[in-house]
Amino acid sequence: MKYLYKFTPEIILVLYVMIFLVFKSPEKSWDRVINSDGKGYYAYLPAIFIYHDLQFKFVEQYETQYYPSNRAVFKEFRNDAGTRKVDKYFPGMAVLWLPFFLFGHVMAWLEIYPMDGYSLPYQYSIALSALLFLWLGARWLKKLLKLFGSDESTAAGITFATILGTNLIFFTIVEPSMTHVYSFALITGFMYAVYHLFHHFHAKWFVRSLLAFTLVFLIRPTNGLVVILIPFIAGSRVVLKETFSKITSDKKTLLRGFAQALILLAVPLVLWYLQTGKWIVYSYGDEKLGFLHPHFLSILFSYNRGWFVYTPIAFVSMFGLAGLYRQNRFRFFWLLGFLLLFIYVMSCWWVWYYASKCGQRVFIDLYAIVGILLLFLFKSVKDVVWKQLLTVLVVLLVSLNLLQFYQHTQWIFPPYNITGANYRDSFFSLHRKAKVFIPDESVAAVKSFTHDMESDKGLAWMNERTRNNLVYHQGHWSSLVEKKIPYSVGLETRIDSLFTTANRVIRVSAWVLAPKDASDPTLVVDYQTKGKSVSYNQFILDKFVAVGKWTKIEAAYYVPGNLAPNSVAKIYFFNPSLYYWLYVDDLQIDFCSLRDEPDFRKIEGVLLPEKVNL
Repeated sequence: MKYLYKFTPEIILVLYVMIFLVFKSPEKSWDRVINSDGKGYYAYLPAIFIYHDLQFKFVEQYETQYYPSNRAVFKEFRNDAGTRKVDKYFPGMAVLWLPFFLFGHVMAWLEIYPMDGYSLPYQYSIALSALLFLWLGARWLKKLLKLFGSDESTAAGITFATILGTNLIFFTIVEPSMTHVYSFALITGFMYAVYHLFHHFHAKWFVRSLLAFTLVFLIRPTNGLVVILIPFIAGSRVVLKETFSKITSDKKTLLRGFAQALILLAVPLVLWYLQTGKWIVYSYGDEKLGFLHPHFLSILFSYNRGWFVYTPIAFVSMFGLAGLYRQNRFRFFWLLGFLLLFIYVMSCWWVWYYASKCGQRVFIDLYAIVGILLLFLFKSVKDVVWKQLLTVLVVLLVSLNLLQFYQHTQWIFPPYNITGANYRDSFFSLHRKAKVFIPDESVAAVKSFTHDMESDKGLAWMNERTRNNLVYHQGHWSSLVEKKIPYSVGLETRIDSLFTTANRVIRVSAWVLAPKDASDPTLVVDYQTKGKSVSYNQFILDKFVAVGKWTKIEAAYYVPGNLAPNSVAKIYFFNPSLYYWLYVDDLQIDFCSLRDEPDFRKIEGVLLPEKVNL
């Protein structure tokens, strides 16, 4: 067993590699490694080394070539800065990724892939960087726990629990170009170096801790708050004062440390100047911290990405504060103050839930603290039976987290706002559901049309001949979609009079039945002008329809803004299979007029329209 304890970080790395190979498919356009915010963090590298274009005009090129054509995962990171553009993200990630980018560049040349910064070798290089930093974070965490008084087996167990029992796994495997696994590793490394600096003083630990802190700041400036953890790590006023005295007396070490920090801190200044002609730029535009409007309880307990709701092991770890209080009150008050301040600041961001997948992501960076508090919790439990029960609880929470990781990778939890009802509906499910969640506050008006298939509804409804009474969901009739007539009962209507705002969404729901995995059928919204299709939009039913069981299907589509006033929408299910049928029942079509505000013009889960061909 001692070898298992000794090589815990390596075992975790192997497990992560296996999980990556099962759940991640970088060769597919919708599952690239460089994605979401990561496109903005990464863009500095191809902009400097390949395109020589810090105005990022190459965005459209790589989006067209490597990402979904409907722009569902398009990420606009270019903000206006006067007459020029600026990448809104800090360049810390680009600094970390530079060697991996260069490795991908060489591999692209060797393997005859396009050397454009986004082909598969680059995607896999960034995935490799996430796995490497995960391993470094695990190593430093295990060592840090031992410095705080853990034995080898407890340190190994808590490291396993922290790495596998939290949403760190999602942001290492599924979204590895986000900042969090890197910040987790660097903050853990910073705490490890600071501990050595204050308890085993050597000049090298000052240089290393300052380097780690500078990188942490360059990636996410708000994470600079971790400097407040220094007294907690020092453990007492005496140690704090004595070590600062030693540091300030060593002028050569101070010069080395601050020289490397200033060189790194100059990177964003130079990049801002090259992009805009100004040395200092607030690149986030209208996105700001609203200190007078915190969401303190929501960021912790909301069904909509609340930290403790989706990462309950973090909540359990907070009980370790009691053990810390009994052991060292100085450390207790510094850590408590830091946690309260950090939670407050994070909750003040304009989008406090951070459009996060798989729980609240901003706290991943601090999971070294979760590990340390778990250690103090275990140390405070003296009774053997209670300690065993606590161990069982931690194992169950790790299992729950792995289950929820699976659910989030399969999109069982919705990608947008989650209510209590959505959470409960998803919690017990192992199958992906075709659902769309449009926030109630976004809806200005709705006009609905329904067809229960029980009778002919009139001229607005197409393909009434497909109605049959062989199989049905409710009543006695349904629409049979097969090779003879591959189109279901559907609606054909002019849309100009159905909406009251310019922000328009068509939401479609129905019950469907298929004899096998429905890989061919689609739900179609076809916009036509003068009898000609100008924007053909489809939702593929594959992976949503349970075999041989009536399944509720729901999808929503934005209406293109540049349609001609007399345009028509045709809405129906299409089954091109020559061998398998599809039944459709209880069709409902909602024409939703949404408030014409930025937050509601790109709701996650609502399909963006295909380009209108006029």
